[in-house]
Amino acid sequence: MSPTPAVINSEIDVQRIQVPPANVSDEHLIEQVKQGDINAYGRIMRRYNQRLYRVARCIVKNDADALDVVQEAHIKAYTKINEFRGESRFSSWLAVITRNEALMYLRKTSKEVMMPENEVDIIDITRALDAPSKPVPGPESLFENKELRALINEHVDRLSADFRAVFVLRAVEQFSIQETADLLDIKPETVKTRLFRAKRMLRDQIQSTLDQAGMHVYEVGGVHCDNIVENVMLRIQQLGSGPSGPPL
Repeated sequence: MSPTPAVINSEIDVQRIQVPPANVSDEHLIEQVKQGDINAYGRIMRRYNQRLYRVARCIVKNDADALDVVQEAHIKAYTKINEFRGESRFSSWLAVITRNEALMYLRKTSKEVMMPENEVDIIDITRALDAPSKPVPGPESLFENKELRALINEHVDRLSADFRAVFVLRAVEQFSIQETADLLDIKPETVKTRLFRAKRMLRDQIQSTLDQAGMHVYEVGGVHCDNIVENVMLRIQQLGSGPSGPPL
């Protein structure tokens, strides 16, 4: 089945492209995209920009670079959306694309390299990882202070690349242990160990703040989210056709 040409608009009003309601499934949005509705992909971006930004940001370690990576990942995902076969969650599929784009960016710029996989002693930390988290406080929380947020980001940035990636994917974005392992191409046991060690590294200075704040690190929103949506939509329009690749 040939893909339906994308619906081209002369102007893009990103303010009209909003996060879809929770009862609108990813599958429904994907089908709309395949039918040529590029605004449906805009709604996908609104739903997952925060998650993909965190995936990129924990790898490239620079806000502007992470935004560029997310945009490139969205273009790749849009053009290859027919290749999504539903074997994993759509969010995980997007995260893998974003990870690959981030690693490709690093190779091109040589700004940072991931640490090589090392054999580590696996310790039993199941109870520590599975312990229930504290309730997330309301918007008046102390963590809403921008200076504290910057402090949190600074300390997370100080983690080595391996530990930072596991911490953000597992503790912040709540990917499962297996999903995190798949994204980083490491063993599930290594995910557990690195998360435990990352938390221990952070604990002395900011762990209590992270627990109270619900770990809202590497946030992107407002004008940054709008810019991602607008830039990607313009790129999609310039493609002049719908998604490529084999149908599901």
